[in-house]
Amino acid sequence: SFKDSDGDGIGDFQGIISQLDYLNDGDPETKSDLGITGIWLMPINPSPSYHGYDVIDYFRVNPEYGSMSDFEQLVEECHKRGIKVIIDFVMNHSSDENPWFQEALKGNPGFENWYSWSDTMPQEAGPWGQTAWHKASNGRFYYGVFTADMPDLNYQNPMVARMMERVTEHWLKEVGVDGFRVDAAR
Repeated sequence: SFKDSDGDGIGDFQGIISQLDYLNDGDPETKSDLGITGIWLMPINPSPSYHGYDVIDYFRVNPEYGSMSDFEQLVEECHKRGIKVIIDFVMNHSSDENPWFQEALKGNPGFENWYSWSDTMPQEAGPWGQTAWHKASNGRFYYGVFTADMPDLNYQNPMVARMMERVTEHWLKEVGVDGFRVDAAR
């Protein structure tokens, strides 16, 4: 939302790049920039929603914001100016459109325990008294503390923890972000 570079009404990575000298030109002697030393980007992964907190693919960027090359260029240009890049890391839940959840719905034993399931509707409410169990198309119920569109990942499954470690390493080591704002972590 910061700056739209291509006229589609959606802020994007190239838009941010075009304004970096305004944010921090990298020269401590100038007074024409804001002198910021960090930016925090809301969710940048592909998502079916406007807010992006229901991630479809943890290793890619939302194409509405540009390509992975555009994002890597943003990180590089920020670092040249002494600006650190922090991104939101949505690790409590995924999108119900995430391939992991879709495979769990099909009963794929490699993914079923990536989420919490019940054959009957549990009577327990969520932490705020909300409905946290949702009926899936396969007739079973899954836990999604926020909404039915965002099923919670099951961290009792070591494979989930390992996958999220891979996601973390991808963004830190391969892409070069400086850190995360971890969303909805317990």
